Amino acid sequence: MAVVHYGRYAPSRWFILLVLFSARVALGFQFQAAGSVTPLLLKDFGSSYTGIGTLVGLFMVPGLFLTVPSGFLSQRYGDKRVVLVGLGLMMAGGMIAGFAQNYPTIAIGRLISGTGAAALFVLMTKMLADWFAERELFLGMSIYIIGWPIGIAAAQAVQPEIAVTTGWSIVFHITSLLSLVALLAIGIFYRPPQGLEAPTHGRFRMLDRRELILVTIAGFAWMFINGAYLVMVSFGPVLLHENDVPFSEAARATSLMSWVFLIALPAGGYLATRYRIPLTVLIAGLSGAIIVGVAILYTNLPVVTFPLFGMLYAAAAPVLASLPAQVLKPSHRAPGMGIYYIWYFVGSALLPVLGGYLRDVTGTAAASVLFAVAMILATLMLALLFHAGRGSGQAEDV
Repeated sequence: MAVVHYGRYAPSRWFILLVLFSARVALGFQFQAAGSVTPLLLKDFGSSYTGIGTLVGLFMVPGLFLTVPSGFLSQRYGDKRVVLVGLGLMMAGGMIAGFAQNYPTIAIGRLISGTGAAALFVLMTKMLADWFAERELFLGMSIYIIGWPIGIAAAQAVQPEIAVTTGWSIVFHITSLLSLVALLAIGIFYRPPQGLEAPTHGRFRMLDRRELILVTIAGFAWMFINGAYLVMVSFGPVLLHENDVPFSEAARATSLMSWVFLIALPAGGYLATRYRIPLTVLIAGLSGAIIVGVAILYTNLPVVTFPLFGMLYAAAAPVLASLPAQVLKPSHRAPGMGIYYIWYFVGSALLPVLGGYLRDVTGTAAASVLFAVAMILATLMLALLFHAGRGSGQAEDV
């Protein structure tokens, strides 16, 4: 069996984390582009909120079909090569969307971007797990996943203003530029960890029954927690705008929910690692997020409720993101992550559309926000089921 070896200049796992982090920021920044320019797309294309939700979801549709193939392709050709192709597709999709003159063309651009993003979601998480599975998994994962909300929060903060002053097409072109920067960073600097099995042209490795069941449960939990976030960042500003808050101000207020991830994600990862209480962190974080999510509907303090919601939500996220690495054998991580992300992409493609549909049917984004809260409750139930299946004796010491 061929494995990767290095001499005295093996890369630091923390430097590798920084490289993967940069690509994850670009991923979040491009995803949020459609939601950030909602008012202008409604005006230029005569779309509905369901149509905007569809553009948000289209970014995730290719993952329905490419998550498992991405995992198997990485076994054959290597994680790095597949990820670089994915970043190239994100560049192309952003350019196409930026040049679009009608709704179908911008939808095609989103699909192409999503095709590339599918490989990044699956394989960069696997690449992170390869470097951190043996030590500080929760902490490493917490820092890595910050990149996605940072990208989204940065998009919420700057993209609406860019769209108003220079046009919405420039927003999509900027997302392509960031994808190029990430491509160069991974292409030049990423290396797999020493001792990892090298890509093979032999047979594919499959999961055993226990791995498959637990990874599927974990995948459903990750689907709902991310679906809740996507619906909240997409329709939270709409809810505030319905309450007479200017849209750009509403977007900035909602972005606070994502900016607090800078503190909450590593804090949750640190607590779970330092005190070996991942299940406690998970339960406390999700339960608190449910309570605050309901409070958003009945208070008029968005600069308090949205960041508090994000703080509690994010504290639990590193534990949830680490679930597959806790049960998958190293040689099974690529296909296992592919199966895990199938459910994530199902939710990401369909749940924002349902959030938009609820807004259109009820006439208020309050229904969309309540839907997000219900998904967090479902996440909590599934996470408890995962820990029960994995073994109660291991629940608090991983």
